[in-house]
Order: sequence, then C-alpha cells, then structure tokens
Amino acid sequence: MVAGHLQQRKGHWYIVLNLHDETGKRRSKWIATHLPVRGNKRRAEEMLLQARQQHTDLYHRTGPASLLFSDYMLQWLAGMEGKVSPTTYRGYRSVIENCICPYFRERKITLAGLRAADLEAYYTYLQKQGASPNTAIHHHANIHKALKDAVRLDLVNRNVAEIAERPQKQKYLPAHYSAEEVNLLLDKLRGHWMFVPVTLSVFYGLRRSEVLGLQWRSIDLENKTIAIQHTRVVGTVDGKDIALGRDVLKRKSSYRTLPMPDAVHTMLQDLKVSRYGENSAPASDYICLNREGKPIAPNYFTQCFKQFLRDNGLREIRLRDLRHTCASVLVQNRVPLIEVQQWLGHSTLETTADLYAHLEYDTKVGNAELLKKI
Repeated sequence: MVAGHLQQRKGHWYIVLNLHDETGKRRSKWIATHLPVRGNKRRAEEMLLQARQQHTDLYHRTGPASLLFSDYMLQWLAGMEGKVSPTTYRGYRSVIENCICPYFRERKITLAGLRAADLEAYYTYLQKQGASPNTAIHHHANIHKALKDAVRLDLVNRNVAEIAERPQKQKYLPAHYSAEEVNLLLDKLRGHWMFVPVTLSVFYGLRRSEVLGLQWRSIDLENKTIAIQHTRVVGTVDGKDIALGRDVLKRKSSYRTLPMPDAVHTMLQDLKVSRYGENSAPASDYICLNREGKPIAPNYFTQCFKQFLRDNGLREIRLRDLRHTCASVLVQNRVPLIEVQQWLGHSTLETTADLYAHLEYDTKVGNAELLKKI
C-alpha cells in the first residue's frame, strides 16, 4: 500500500502521500481533509486509509501484463517503509530509485515478462559502470526480496532471481591503521571536536552509529563501564534524510557493556566537567558533539574525518576502518576471536573469523615452528 501520514497545518488535518511520478522520482501529494485538528483525528485516519487505498496497487489498475517491473519495485518500496529500520529503508530507496528503476524503466520490462537473463544483464551493466561485484550482489538481494513478495501476492508464478546467476562475491580484507598511525592521528586530533568520537571508535571498535549514539546515561564513571544501547543513524522521514536517535540496535549482540580504562575515564570525566561543571550530565545528552555543541550528523562525521586525513597528510582510510583497527590490535595480540566478537558486537563468530582470521599469521608461524620440532 502507498505510504502516507497525517500532517497538521493551520489547525486542520492534511493527508500526505508518498508517491512517484512517471520517471520514478519521489514526490509528496498533499490532500486537504477540511477537518479541524481538534476532535477529528480518528476521522482523519479513516480518510488517510481511504486515500492510500485509492492510490495504491498498480497491479490491479494496470493488469499483470502491463505492470512494469520498475513500477512494481516502487510499489514494493512504499510498502516497506515502517516495516524495516530507517537505515535499511534508506538503503532500499537509494538502490531502487537511483539504479534499478531507471534501468528497467528505460527497457520497458514488465514484472510478468522479467527473465533471469534480464537480471544478469543488469548485474553486468552495473559492473561496466564501475560498480563492484559486491554492489551488484546487494542489488540482487533487494530484487530477490521484492520478487519473493510478488510470488506471495500471486503477481508472478516464480521468483526469477532465484535462478539468475549473480556475480561472484569478492573477498573483503578490511584496512586498518598500525599502532603508530593511530597515535599520530590522535596527537593531531587533540583539541578537535573529533578527538572524542575517534578515540572511542578506535578503543572500542564502535560502529559510527554507536559512537554518535553514546549518551551520558550510557556512561558509569563510578563503576568505569560504558554501555552500547543507543544509536544515531541516517533515516528517511517524509522523503528527507535526517539523523535519528534510536534505542534499537542492529542486533541483539550489539547491546554490550564494556570496561572503561583510566585513560578513557579521565577523558570522559574531564569532558563532563567542562560542559556541566559539578552538575550531573542530563542522561539523554549526547557525548559526541560538533564544534557548535550539537549532536553530530553521521554523514558529516564521515566527510570531516576524510578531509582531516587529507589536510594532515595521513594515510586515507574509511571512518569504519577505525573499527577494523581496533579488531586488528586485539587479534594481533592473540586475543581469542570469540572475545573479539563480543567486544565488537558481531552477531556470530563466523563474521569475526571471515574478517580477521588472516591477521592471525603470527600464530600460524608459531604453530609451524612447533610442528617442525615434532
């Protein structure tokens, strides 16, 4: 069903529908209900549901033979809003609106006429345009999920994505800084607003959303612990990308409580005193703030980190590679992978092993020497 919501304007309820024009571009349609806000919310909600039903289900309006695959994907996208996290929906929207729909709309391929060969041609096209095989696999996953729903709704008889040959996944070896490079980076960052979030990212291997989501309620200075329980992510609201605070983490294993060493304790204690003096820090206040003293926008943090490395002649890595740097230090110091998994909040040990098992080379050398003696 077409996504939509109610909006108050000048004391009246308005219906706002999230639609797409003939080119696939997202647009909002405002419909006046002429109902005053006071005492009419239930009636306005009924009118919203009616409006969504009238503007939805392209399949029944066009018939199965003429429903374009691109139109179906937009319809499916609208139905996913609210069912998945804001970050996941934003990813779906970017892939579908910017890549999948323009390609298949230009070729006028219908949902009923879609073949495995069409999907394989699309994946080849993506790679010729410079996309990696892993990016094409990501697009394949979105299409597969959408077609699975099409089968469930009896729009098509089978999911052709199940028989389409997708590209071979590339082995990903994460980049990371050495201990010397980390120390140089932190020395140059002292006094900069990024010093605190970068320090926490390196020490705890936090995801961007986790470090920006740290609030003072997560910090126990008395018992020297830090709890990962809140995130700041980029989500889509009313068609616009904004930063959102969420108590819902990526998965159950992401919730974790970690010890606070003296250096981190001192840094956070000094930060608290500089902001609040001897007063208690408001529990919901964010720890990591920009130079204006406001919560840091996730994409802004990424851009500023990249620019800082360039301006200071440091080897360029991604912001996420600070997490990999933490992991590499742990692994190379022979911390068991199960403990690395728990420190980083990975869902499974397999994920940790896939990313970092190659760093255990020194251990393998020791094993080889042992076997040689035997």
